[in-house]
Amino acid sequence: MLVYIKPLSLFPKLHSDTLFGAILYSISELYPDKVDELLDSFRNGEPPFVLTSTFPFIYSQDEKVRFYPKLILNNKKSNEVKNRDVLKEFKKIEYFEEEIFFKLINGEISENEILNNFEKYYKSGNLLMEKEYSINNRQKSNILPNNSVNRLTNETEGIFYSEGDNFMNMGLFFFVEFYNQEYEPVIKGAIKFLKDRGFGRDISTGKGQFVYEIEDVNLNDLTGNNNGGNFITLSRFIPTNEDLKRINEYSSYEIDSKRGRSASGEIRKEVKFFKEGSTFPDYQKFYGKIVDSGKINPAVEYGFAFPLKYNINNLEE
Repeated sequence: MLVYIKPLSLFPKLHSDTLFGAILYSISELYPDKVDELLDSFRNGEPPFVLTSTFPFIYSQDEKVRFYPKLILNNKKSNEVKNRDVLKEFKKIEYFEEEIFFKLINGEISENEILNNFEKYYKSGNLLMEKEYSINNRQKSNILPNNSVNRLTNETEGIFYSEGDNFMNMGLFFFVEFYNQEYEPVIKGAIKFLKDRGFGRDISTGKGQFVYEIEDVNLNDLTGNNNGGNFITLSRFIPTNEDLKRINEYSSYEIDSKRGRSASGEIRKEVKFFKEGSTFPDYQKFYGKIVDSGKINPAVEYGFAFPLKYNINNLEE
């Protein structure tokens, strides 16, 4: 399932953990009897669905142009790049246009080819494109949200924001993959609830408002590549011990962390995760886990990977 969000006012960046927290909050309001059942499924390693972080898209005439996170790769051939200044510019890129992203994971181009032909691409802020689009996105300072879900009250604490981005001809999108179809109407209901309510504590002033569209699209079907010995995660990924044991020389990743705070002021334990775009060996169906945090106000942090398959040779050539 593909979901487009068109913000109508200030709006936060939504990583997979924050997005999950917002959806779980909505489920607790609409279907409170389902929350324990849902979280038990995740704790048992059999999630009924997984979701990506949100990524940008732009409106271009009658189409939506989607962007995906830049792949985190160990580029062993970067010393072959002709123009060293290109490497500095490339480091500023955070998202690839879909066509570039799919060509990379399908082995039609390599990162080294992009670097050595950088003048053929178009760069706008942190976006890399094959052709130039008109983009209007006015930035505001962004206070990062905390997305913990209180297990005693079924309330999501502090997932909402004070400031965010003003989107003009841009929006956000994310994918949800269902393994239990009974949850599809539940998630759709949760998204509608968030749309009616708005994201944010300042909804009375009009902040956090959005409209959305849903399409029946499977991401792995879009890429045309359902095989491969490795995967790219499109969500924040908190690994299990078994996941950590499987990391090998073909893995490439960046690690980040977060430390939440409850409404009562309790500082929760630090949670580390692999960032979107990290790559790992593909050996099973599900990767990652949810983490229980907080003693005074028990909460959970979402950390399941959204795996997109590829063959390591596609990206290393």
